[in-house]
Parts: sequence; C-alpha cells; structure tokens
Amino acid sequence: MKYLISAAVVLTLCACTTQPLHNDVLRAHAERNCRVEATVNHAYAIDSTGAGLKNVAYNRCMAAHGFVAAE
Repeated sequence: MKYLISAAVVLTLCACTTQPLHNDVLRAHAERNCRVEATVNHAYAIDSTGAGLKNVAYNRCMAAHGFVAAE
C-alpha cells in the first residue's frame, strides 16, 4: 500500500512540474526580478559627457530573459 501511495504522489508531482508557464506569467516574473536587479545593480549608460543618467541594468536583465523591455 505504501508503494502505491508513493507512486501516486510521485506521478502527481511530475504532472504538476511539467506544466509550461504561460508567456505572460514568465514576463511578469522577469519584470519583477529585473526591477529588483536594476535597483541593486547601478549600471548606467555612458553618454557624450562621460557619464549617463539612464540605468540600463533593467534592459540588460530583460534581454537576458528573452524579453524586450517596455519603454
């Protein structure tokens, strides 16, 4: 009986973990994680003055996750 229950639990867990996430959910997770990373990682674009005011860490993080950051 223990083996039957454990097999049922394993099959249930396998069925739950193989479900693909919807693209909107993946983007929401990436946006949240990238906002946090951009807050912590201060990566600024260099402009003609030698310094930049635009943080590019968010855009780089979103690109690493396969998304284009919304401007």
